[in-house]
Amino acid sequence: MSMSAGDRHWLNEERLRVYPKLFLLLFLALGLVWILLSENGVDPRGKPLGYDFITFWGASHLALDGNPAAAYDPQTIYAAEQLAVPDNPSMFLWHYPPTFYLVVWPLALLPYFIAYFVFIGLTFLLYVAVVRRIAPYPDARVLMLALAFPGVMINLFHGQNAFLTAALIGGALHFLPTRPALAGTLIGLLSIKPHLGVLLPLVLVATRQWRAVFSAALTVLVFAAASWAIVGQEAWLAFWNNLPLVRLLLEEGALPWGKMPTVFAFLRILGVSAASAYLAHFLVAALAAGAVVWVWLKTEVPALRNAALVSGTLLISPYLFDYDLVWLGLAITWLGMEAWRTGFFGGEREVLAAAWLLPFVMASIANATFIQVTPFVIAAILCCVFLRALRLSRECIGG
Repeated sequence: MSMSAGDRHWLNEERLRVYPKLFLLLFLALGLVWILLSENGVDPRGKPLGYDFITFWGASHLALDGNPAAAYDPQTIYAAEQLAVPDNPSMFLWHYPPTFYLVVWPLALLPYFIAYFVFIGLTFLLYVAVVRRIAPYPDARVLMLALAFPGVMINLFHGQNAFLTAALIGGALHFLPTRPALAGTLIGLLSIKPHLGVLLPLVLVATRQWRAVFSAALTVLVFAAASWAIVGQEAWLAFWNNLPLVRLLLEEGALPWGKMPTVFAFLRILGVSAASAYLAHFLVAALAAGAVVWVWLKTEVPALRNAALVSGTLLISPYLFDYDLVWLGLAITWLGMEAWRTGFFGGEREVLAAAWLLPFVMASIANATFIQVTPFVIAAILCCVFLRALRLSRECIGG
């Protein structure tokens, strides 16, 4: 029996069933070993287990204590974090807008590790629910790929909020064609990390999604007003006064560039000045924004629109971390579904495979070679989407 090109390809359907299971088992084994090597809740690197989550718990403790503005003070947030894991020697800072307090407020009512599992468990279930909406296949192949995606494991180990933000953007884009008001509400809730929503107003206005625009704007206003009423203006002032510190930490490498999948980090690792790195980064961001808007104007295929917006968003902000690459899993899902439905173009399988593996190896590559490869792979995903939209546009003109 002869084999088709698809059967001979190293990334065929059968391997797509096996590889994710192997990766999932690998990550579970690594997680178990990491926990066993830890002592008193502190891992071998001197960081608390679920280490970014300790900031959420500490800010929650200060909010429940009636002093949410104090979370923006490094020494005060560190003292609160010591209550969660007393042996923790590492300081983690709080940079979030006060709207995020409405999410983390009750966490410190629970012991640290229980709160971690509650937060990660609930947000992970939201993420899974959105993936099942995006790819409602009867078999478990797509869901297994989503569960085993290395970005998922990184977010889990960090105890970060990328499951929540990915669920918000994934749900918003899924519901936008049929329930624009609900989509706008989900977009408005994404203001907990506003730098991830920069492209949304551009595409919504460009495609005249006015109901979604109105709903998103109203949600942002209500969300901000609620946080102002609950945490007070002092927290908002402290947040704004904290922004120069965030910029300084970013520019000087106090935030690890190897874990930052951005053009800015790529150039700073190579020794380029902060000013030049900003300039190059925002030139790339402008090109990405233009490509995303073009895709939204030239095609109405939801999978292509959504993959373009999500991958483009990951090229916009110079402040981004490896756990945010949970979003990349959504872009991979949308592009992969469209390619599976209509046929793969040359090189798409390889780009999708590289993007899927990327979160697992990006920091190691950056540390070993002083090259941050991630923005190139993200840009390759956006290019694949752009070329598909261009081909559809030409076919429409030719037809």
